Amino acid sequence: MSGVPVRFRNISQFEFYNTAIDIRVRITRLVTSSAVPKSYRFTFAVPMAQTARSMVYNIVTADAFYPNSEDAVTLRKRHLTLAIADCEQLYQDMQCLLAMGLPVPVSRLDEISEALDREIELLKGARKGVKLIGKR
Repeated sequence: MSGVPVRFRNISQFEFYNTAIDIRVRITRLVTSSAVPKSYRFTFAVPMAQTARSMVYNIVTADAFYPNSEDAVTLRKRHLTLAIADCEQLYQDMQCLLAMGLPVPVSRLDEISEALDREIELLKGARKGVKLIGKR
């Protein structure tokens, strides 16, 4: 046994799922920390946390559709595309944080940006790999 608590073990074979969970945790920690002043938390924390939640939701929903029909393939690709759009929206929110001149540590935003870049790359690869399975 590795000594890693069960709650910290990977629960999926999909790397993009684990990365999405990590991004959601980082975003939640950022917007609820002292890095974002309390007067701006409602403006930024709620939408950013909801967008990160939506990204994970879309990935989970995409996995629920087994691609054995054209409709299921379309739905899976649609939800992966929505997850990519959520990543892009998080970029926009972080840019707004910086544009407002808030004292947010740029290093924390850089870490999240790198994770978002990786997530978009993984999601695009997963979306490209969705193919019809079974009889045609």
